[in-house]
Amino acid sequence: MIRSSGGATLVACLLAFLGQRQPAPDPRGGARIWVGRHQEIEEYLRTAECVGMEMLGPSRVARCTLRPGGPVARMAWRPLPPGVHRGFRESYKAEIAAYELDKLLKLDMVPPSVERQLQGSNGAAQLWVEDVMDLTRDASPDGPHRAGWESQLVRMKMFDSLIGNRDRSPGNMLHDAAWNLILLDHSGAFGDTTDLPLKMSRIDDALWARIEALDSEKLHAVLGAWLDDGEIKAVLDRRERMRAEIGSLPR
Repeated sequence: MIRSSGGATLVACLLAFLGQRQPAPDPRGGARIWVGRHQEIEEYLRTAECVGMEMLGPSRVARCTLRPGGPVARMAWRPLPPGVHRGFRESYKAEIAAYELDKLLKLDMVPPSVERQLQGSNGAAQLWVEDVMDLTRDASPDGPHRAGWESQLVRMKMFDSLIGNRDRSPGNMLHDAAWNLILLDHSGAFGDTTDLPLKMSRIDDALWARIEALDSEKLHAVLGAWLDDGEIKAVLDRRERMRAEIGSLPR
């Protein structure tokens, strides 16, 4: 262990010599390295060179290794054009819309996702979150993380209701060692249906206030590049259904 300031300087010099940048610490800890660094990471995802690509089974997702030296080591690549795939409407644009809405609502659960072209195809480039596991092995934490985890699940359900996401599963819910919840796979979300995918039993008041503040102008400004008018209207229509359901919850 290096304890002296001189040792710390030596480490910093070695990292600089190797072309590595030390990422700024996440003020809330954990694997969500994008918190407070959205713009920097978005730009890197758009421009970083992919030096290696690995297809991940039948998922239509590739994992790209990026040239060392930037704030992101790897990214997921989803070149899923808008259309019906295996009987379901899906689009890479929905992945980006989910991230942009997450950012607008200050959730910080969806990793940065941007549009870029690779190998002649447009798709969603999403930060590959490191040092996490999905819920196929761990259902919930015990001890001090439990209350915070349950609150995050409430916010997730509210978000999924708003975007019409019917494909939430243990495999696309990740957590780090501190049980920060990270959400993946929104290619089938949005659409023009207004039915809520699940029933809410609790709400997060602060998140609901931000959802209540949404209007057509704000959504078109943030989501207009990724969703059509009908899909944006459906977000607001689902919000109205959420309002009616929330009104029936016990106080």
